[in-house]
Amino acid sequence: MKHRKPSTECGFTLIEVMIAIAIFSIGILAVWALQVTSTKSNTSSRNLSMASVCASDQLERLVKLPYSHANLTAGTHTPAQTSDGIDNNFNGLVDEPGESGPLRVSWAVVDNTPITNTKAITVTVAWNNQLRQRSLSMVSYKAGS
Repeated sequence: MKHRKPSTECGFTLIEVMIAIAIFSIGILAVWALQVTSTKSNTSSRNLSMASVCASDQLERLVKLPYSHANLTAGTHTPAQTSDGIDNNFNGLVDEPGESGPLRVSWAVVDNTPITNTKAITVTVAWNNQLRQRSLSMVSYKAGS
C-alpha cells in the first residue's frame, strides 16, 4: 500500500472566492451610498451659502438707501425676478433679460420697530431644496434722521 503525502499546493476554493466577492460588493455598495449622501449634502450646503450671500447683499443695499426711500416703506416687497440682484442661472451675469432661477428674494419693513423712528428690515431668500421649500432670513435696523 502506498502512502500519500499531503499536497503542497495551496489555493482558494470556489466558495472562498464567492464569499470574498460578496464581502467586497457590500463594501462597494456602502461607499456608493456614502457618495450619494455626500453629493446631496454638498448641494444643500451650496444652496444655503448662496442664499446667505444673496440675503446679506440685499440687506446691505437696503440699509444704504435713504430712510424715506420707496423700498423702505412699511410692508412686504418682492422685486421682479429680473431685478432681484441675483445670478439665478449661475453664469456670472446678474439680472440679465429672461433670467430665472431657484432663489427668490423678498423683504419686509416694519416702521417704529424696535423703537420710534427706526425701521426693522427683514430680508428673506427662499428656494426649493430636494422637493422641500427652504428659506433664510436676515434682519437689520435702520434709524431715521
